[in-house]
Amino acid sequence: FTKLRKLARTMAKLNDEAALADVCEQNSKTKIRRKQEESMKKFFGLLLAAVMTFSLVACGAQNVPSDNTSDDYPSGPITCIVPYAAGGGSDVLTRTIMKYISLPNNVNMVAVNVEGASGYTGCLQAAKSDPDGYTILAHNPMDVVGFTLSGSTTEELYKEMELICCVVNDYGVVMTNTTTGWTSLDEMAAYAKEHPGEVKLGTTGVNTVNYADTLRLMKALGIENDITVVPFDGGSAANTALLGNQIQLLTMSVSDTKSYVASGDFYGLVVFGEDRAKALPDTPCSKELGIDITTTKPRGYYAPAGTSQEVLDLLADAIEEVTKTEEFATLVEGYGWEINFVRGSEMQPKIEAWAEELAPVFQEILNAN
Repeated sequence: FTKLRKLARTMAKLNDEAALADVCEQNSKTKIRRKQEESMKKFFGLLLAAVMTFSLVACGAQNVPSDNTSDDYPSGPITCIVPYAAGGGSDVLTRTIMKYISLPNNVNMVAVNVEGASGYTGCLQAAKSDPDGYTILAHNPMDVVGFTLSGSTTEELYKEMELICCVVNDYGVVMTNTTTGWTSLDEMAAYAKEHPGEVKLGTTGVNTVNYADTLRLMKALGIENDITVVPFDGGSAANTALLGNQIQLLTMSVSDTKSYVASGDFYGLVVFGEDRAKALPDTPCSKELGIDITTTKPRGYYAPAGTSQEVLDLLADAIEEVTKTEEFATLVEGYGWEINFVRGSEMQPKIEAWAEELAPVFQEILNAN
């Protein structure tokens, strides 16, 4: 029995040691597992911090203007959106500039026609483009004014976009055809008063300065209730209508009608402005006739809001150099324009002053509708 008790004590001791070993082993495993868990927590903590840091940097980058004035700008073609069909004034001017412009790194300017809504569709597309210097807009600033004043948009795009420069002056002109036989505004006005509703006058769109100036003219002549105004979406259709006598009058740009005057198909009754247009020296201007309409139609270029001043200056400098070439000057005069290069910062106040002058006219149009 004594030996059995000793053996039992020995086995119990061995069992305790085994149990203790198991406990130690379990504790060891637990420690290892805890260390692994702690390592994983640290890893995911660092990963989360890295993700958050990256997100903050990315968000910050969106609010910081991109460095589009680096030494390699421009490194690719500059797209110029022309908001009308090929062959119009803005299109012809842009493609003429493209022939002579010299940009850094030998890049080209590429014209892309985006038609619709009397020039608004292309204008809006350009306005919403990235301000990286690779998308600009060819437009008549006064028509950009018209989009806002006419209610086509609540955005003041003529203020929000960056005016790079104005290049040439164009003028609005009221034309008639040879069928009417009119050679003066007085003759036309007298006929309109005697035949109310018979005379139809075409304009390009209803949200343009041409349209507003036309209404101002009709009011000054006292025939605003005697003339039927017919809007067209483009100059080509309007010219065709005047040729066919579907309309008897047409308010259009001098450059878009000069060839018809030269051929004898159209006759100019009045040019809007303080001076006669060189392309139509025989057509009186509104000021000399005592009509207080002096807005002209400068043609120029815009960039999206936020475009850096360095980019605006680079593009303006390149375009200005084009205007100094004799070949370009000759072509421009042939189109019926007059070179008048003015940088955007200088021209913008005048554009805004004209906008204030036209605002009441457009408000009357909106109220009438």
